[in-house]
Amino acid sequence: MTEQYKFSYGEDTVYSRVVELVSRFRLLDGDVVLDVGCGFGAIAEPLEAMGLHYVGFDRDPDAISDLQGRSLEADLIDLSDAEHAVQMMDKRIGDRPLAAIVMVDSLQQLPNGQLVLARLQSLAIARGCAPLIVAVPNVTHIDLVGKLLMGRWDVTPTGLLDENHTAFFSEGRLNEMLHCSGWLGTEQLDYDLAESDQHFPADAAILQRGAPLRELLYSVRDQAAGGVVVNEFVRVAVPVATAGPTIVDDGQAPLLSILMRTQNLRRSTLEEAMLSLAAQTCDDFELLLLPHNVPKTQIPDLLHLIDVFPPAFSSRVRVIPVDGGGRARPLNVGVRHARGKYVAILDDDDVVFGHWVARFKETAERFPGRVLRALVADQEVEPVVWSANRPGYDIRSRPRCPWQRRFDVVEHLTVNHSPNCGWAVPRSIFRDLSLQFDETLPVLEDWDVLLQAVLWHGVASIEDITSLWRRWRVGDSSTSVHSDIEWNAARSAVLARLDARPLLLPTHSATRLHNMRMEAGAVSDGYETALEQIDHLREELERVHAERRRTNEDRIGIHDNLLEAHRRIDEMSHSTSWRITRPLRLVQRLRRKK
Repeated sequence: MTEQYKFSYGEDTVYSRVVELVSRFRLLDGDVVLDVGCGFGAIAEPLEAMGLHYVGFDRDPDAISDLQGRSLEADLIDLSDAEHAVQMMDKRIGDRPLAAIVMVDSLQQLPNGQLVLARLQSLAIARGCAPLIVAVPNVTHIDLVGKLLMGRWDVTPTGLLDENHTAFFSEGRLNEMLHCSGWLGTEQLDYDLAESDQHFPADAAILQRGAPLRELLYSVRDQAAGGVVVNEFVRVAVPVATAGPTIVDDGQAPLLSILMRTQNLRRSTLEEAMLSLAAQTCDDFELLLLPHNVPKTQIPDLLHLIDVFPPAFSSRVRVIPVDGGGRARPLNVGVRHARGKYVAILDDDDVVFGHWVARFKETAERFPGRVLRALVADQEVEPVVWSANRPGYDIRSRPRCPWQRRFDVVEHLTVNHSPNCGWAVPRSIFRDLSLQFDETLPVLEDWDVLLQAVLWHGVASIEDITSLWRRWRVGDSSTSVHSDIEWNAARSAVLARLDARPLLLPTHSATRLHNMRMEAGAVSDGYETALEQIDHLREELERVHAERRRTNEDRIGIHDNLLEAHRRIDEMSHSTSWRITRPLRLVQRLRRKK
């Protein structure tokens, strides 16, 4: 080993975080801090200044010599033999009480890291359950994620891809290794770097903040799991009984986990919904009945309803009561309990046809991992009271299918054409991308999840009507209970979430957007032409009005002249001169006649 690992202690570094965690979580009656794989011991003096006794172990003679030259206790050790190495540590501690064990940037250089952790766990338990503070680089940093998409894996002398690393850690792998070796993670103080040592080449679009490609990658990575800009995980773990590896068996998982919310207010439709599931031609599903804010005294009644069905169906039904929260709370609870490969929603007032599950299964086998979307019939109903005072309903319209036959992502950004009983999403989107139903939304929580799911997973369309969605004219339904203001606010919230990151649209979307723009342009051109015609007609009308005004003015002028002439004639005919000259006028008329 060379001096490439001779780093200095500094504030706001990995080392300062390790020292802070030792200060907060060490055994109070402890004295010795073991630094396993200590290198040049950057944390030695700060720990000594706290009144602790530092003991470093490393395989590099130069590092150990440097520590001893600084009057610090240190010893050479070979961790490839974990059993012998831990025995040497135990012997070096002697009768002194152990305060903590530290591993800073050393676990990733050990090919037998889990075995070393297991032996240290035994030592910690024997020494009063001393905590472990471990720091390892994060191989899922956004810079490395982006560079992998570019096909780059740039090994460097130090840093995230140190040339001496033999193990690489995500948060999940670190937790799993600690768990399997008998440690339980309890606290964290991770070290963040927005731009790591792998932030090169600097002009690569996938590394540039604000570039659509990078923003899309960042949003997906950030939603999937935390630690998007964590440079090193800095964690505290305590020794516990070894639990062994976590085994996940999905071999017996059903295709479909069906989430059914109910408030137990419409018993008739609930029975019909469950009966439609019991009649499925394919039984590769489980039903999670989710009574939401239902009094506990009514739960046995729901259990009795399930027991009425044959065991072939009732054995696949689980009742999970849910209290508090809004419409989305039961769905999130249901997702956490779901075991199926896909998650579907069926409200307690809708029914599915006999081939509902079968068509989902056929399409899932052809297009694995896609969102599955089938057609839904829409029928208006109205609440009434049946015999024996039972709440029921009357049918008020024929079934119809007003939705798009093939799923169109662009169209769904404006209008939801997919009622929730017509689609199923891969459960992996909740598991791997940490997607949840938004519990702050009073409505449209299903549209929100559907849009996010299809933008990432794509969609496979089933052009068959497989279910019946009941639209209540009056009564308690999302349409009647929530105001237009709430619907508009929810719609704005969903769109704002999509606006916060670049959209990943499916193939052929460019043509779809182009055609929409051309159609809008044609309408716009027609509108402009109509406006021009209106302007022309207005000008023509104004000209006619002006001509009419001039004509009226002329008529008024002629009328005034006639009145003046009549006035003058009248004055003349009544004048004295007119009377005197009357005989002369008579003679002239007689002369003209002759």
